[in-house]
Amino acid sequence: MNATQTDTAAPAAVGRVIENVGHGEVLHRRVRTSDFDYLLAGLVGDESAHLPAADPPQVIALLRRLGGAMAEPAVSPAPPSTIPAVYTYWGQFIDHDLTLEDSADPRLQGPAVADPGLRPLDARTVRTNLGNARQPYLNLDSLYGDGPAGAHSAAFYDGPFLGVGRLASPAPGQPVPAAADPDARDLPGRTAVTDPATGRTQFPAAIGDSRNDENLVVAQLHLAYLRFHNAVVTAFRAAEPGLADDELLARAQQLVRHTHQWLIVHDYLRTVTVPGTVDWVLQELKGLYLQRFPAKRPPVMPLEFSVAAFRFGHSQIRNTYDYNRNFGDPGFVSPRATLDQLFQFTGRGGFIGGAQSLPENWAIEWDRFVDKADPDPRHFARAIDTQLADDLSVMRNEPRDLAGIQEHLAKRNLLRGYLLGVPTGEAVARALKIRPLTRGELLRGAPAGVRSALTSPELTGRTPLWYYVLKEAEVLTSGNSLGPVGSRLVAETVIGLMRHDPESFLTTVPAWGTGPVPVLPGGNGARTVASLADLLDVAGVMPA
Repeated sequence: MNATQTDTAAPAAVGRVIENVGHGEVLHRRVRTSDFDYLLAGLVGDESAHLPAADPPQVIALLRRLGGAMAEPAVSPAPPSTIPAVYTYWGQFIDHDLTLEDSADPRLQGPAVADPGLRPLDARTVRTNLGNARQPYLNLDSLYGDGPAGAHSAAFYDGPFLGVGRLASPAPGQPVPAAADPDARDLPGRTAVTDPATGRTQFPAAIGDSRNDENLVVAQLHLAYLRFHNAVVTAFRAAEPGLADDELLARAQQLVRHTHQWLIVHDYLRTVTVPGTVDWVLQELKGLYLQRFPAKRPPVMPLEFSVAAFRFGHSQIRNTYDYNRNFGDPGFVSPRATLDQLFQFTGRGGFIGGAQSLPENWAIEWDRFVDKADPDPRHFARAIDTQLADDLSVMRNEPRDLAGIQEHLAKRNLLRGYLLGVPTGEAVARALKIRPLTRGELLRGAPAGVRSALTSPELTGRTPLWYYVLKEAEVLTSGNSLGPVGSRLVAETVIGLMRHDPESFLTTVPAWGTGPVPVLPGGNGARTVASLADLLDVAGVMPA
């Protein structure tokens, strides 16, 4: 569905170094740039605040049972939430901007669900040996490379212009037409890479984080951010034609980063957290994060956030999507796009069917993903609850022909929280001075496997934090947002990281925290960007 560029033609060679974000070498390097630690330091070492460590095999067996019972039954799928479907994948994009776990210690790498030797690790081992290969700021280092001070940042501005003109929309009632520019709707710089062991070929894009090419929605969102950067450059060039290239690049990147951060606070967080949480955290000038990790020290990624609370998005994923008019309504090819297809039609998925780049009929139609007033329930994320779409009961890891024997995502999340010493949901609630869920609330509507695990002596009153965050949302908000514990952990961490960052909008433009929205330069014709939908519109990827 690559559509034609209609509004603004790219200058042949002018400002190429500035305008062309997203090209160059793929930066998915495992280099430790920051640390992981515990946000609630008072719970570290408190045995009553954690799952039991005395009998790991028994606890692990219970966690496996709990995770195995979390697959959504096909006969009674969860209703949609009031959160548009894009927020699931926007959360993934944000996560990739913040974290990439890095450790040479095999005990700290992704747990194999069936490994009989799994044991919880002490806090000192976790702090020392688990690193983060991402700057834990919302500085779009996944887009720009290594972030504002990174040595490789300049490598992302050396390819063909992506364009800022609006992509032509198909005529009503017609399939997506062939594209005049075959690259207009795909990530840039794809090259063929063949695994000599399996003979399997992938076509990775030249982007700052290859994880943003692992499913089609996050890949299309990454592309939209690239095009938004180019639109900002064009706006600055028109408004201030005398800017030198270096200054133009710096000004554009700063506005893109600040807009990204503002939207996370005022659109993303306000959508996924309990109403009032964002305002409360913004008013607390030294919230939990800065109290624990003062601004004069290096930034740290809290484990309660990265290993538990911010994984709530796994519950939002749908089995199928009304993706575009070809794979969705009216169904020129298929009445829906399956989750499996969204992983297949990416460079990391290998573009099945012989394609070496995104087929034009697989470009997203964003109006089906972002509208909070949309009457179509297919355009919203699953409710946040303790069930996962049944397609996620099997991890979609590589190689794809082994997908049937890969690990269960829920089991992996639960085991990882145990191995890394993440405190229980009840302990976190008490530390935040929030009423913990009652036994009746935790067991409400629970299937037999969940009930038997949670009522065991080992887990009674000690609910794994990831499961607790999901159940809290299910019980207290009907899955239409996180509950109070999940909301606090997510908002405190994200806003705390922005306040810790000396270059974030909350630090340098504090009035943006509660007042004006980001504005593109341009005088009377300037555009405000008050929502993700606005960003997509400025990027030229929303239907006209």
